[in-house]
Amino acid sequence: MPHWLDNPTAELLTDRPLLSFQTEQLDLFNLQSIHAQEVRKLDIAKSVSRLTEQQGKRVLGSDFGGDKGIVRLFEVINGSLMLVDDYADDIQGNDGEGYLACIEKAASYAESQSIPFGISWGGPIKGTVLEYHPKAKIFMQKIQAKYQSDLANISPAVTACLNDGPAGLLKGALAAYTKHQATNIFFIINGGGIGLGVLANGSMFATEAGHVEGIDALNSYQQSSKCGLFGATYTCLEHLGANKAGIEVQWQQLHNGEYLRAIDIEARYKEGDKLAAELYDHSALIVAHIIEGAAQAFSVNVHSSETIVVGHGGAFKFPGYGERIAHLLAGVQNKPLKLIMTKDFTDPNSNACLEGAAFAAITAN
Repeated sequence: MPHWLDNPTAELLTDRPLLSFQTEQLDLFNLQSIHAQEVRKLDIAKSVSRLTEQQGKRVLGSDFGGDKGIVRLFEVINGSLMLVDDYADDIQGNDGEGYLACIEKAASYAESQSIPFGISWGGPIKGTVLEYHPKAKIFMQKIQAKYQSDLANISPAVTACLNDGPAGLLKGALAAYTKHQATNIFFIINGGGIGLGVLANGSMFATEAGHVEGIDALNSYQQSSKCGLFGATYTCLEHLGANKAGIEVQWQQLHNGEYLRAIDIEARYKEGDKLAAELYDHSALIVAHIIEGAAQAFSVNVHSSETIVVGHGGAFKFPGYGERIAHLLAGVQNKPLKLIMTKDFTDPNSNACLEGAAFAAITAN
């Protein structure tokens, strides 16, 4: 059992001693093991320049997942996408009921205003054709029957359609380049699971880096949950460090079946709970291994001035979590490292995937 912390506070994660990376774990990372797939080429400098050229123009962005959909209107102001109140729509999931009407309404508005419309989709998508989503079956049936599952068939205003991982990566890349001139981006998501989108050497990649097998030395709480991706029966890193699939499960196992949501575990941490502190510190170590391992797989120096890590998802709202990951990655030699978090540069009424979809739509060729 890992050692307990003494007198935990919201700042303690960054006060903990440095831990060494497990070479055995890093050796398991390669482009095949993380299922890296190139999504598109991206010259972020040119895309940012295109965005700046759209000064005063508007664009609709949207994000549809398994439990909800959101549409927001943006205006380009001084090279940034700023929310505008003139149009906004939200729809609760319920297996995708109402999604199509919401998209059609937004597309109609975009056409009437002669503005582009970008869509982020929380499932596999090939070009503009939606392939699957287990929690939006009603929507999938309706869009198949009416539009052959092709979002582009809904309206010519739809100029960008992409999976939510690359969409979030686009938003992260926009912030990373405009604020730090970084062109290699590791967009790490820690929420229900762990996801990683990568912009490396001018190409965007979707990965399944969280599903690399976790070694015993990092399985501190003897997790036995099976990965399941492509039939894998090992315990993957996602089950060791994800906000829900890891931390919530580990808490429940160590509290005789008591289930708490991650946000409630965070509250316990703020009250001085030692286990809550330890679980999030352990999660930070897992995520640090995923970032370092993926950087090695892509042959990218995570410490280069051209590289930045962008943290996204509920875990990064935990006090000191992102900073602890940066602390671990910097290491005992204190090598330079840039890490920013979407919670610090995304409007609370928006989200990274939504803004990424808008960015892709307004900068499309």
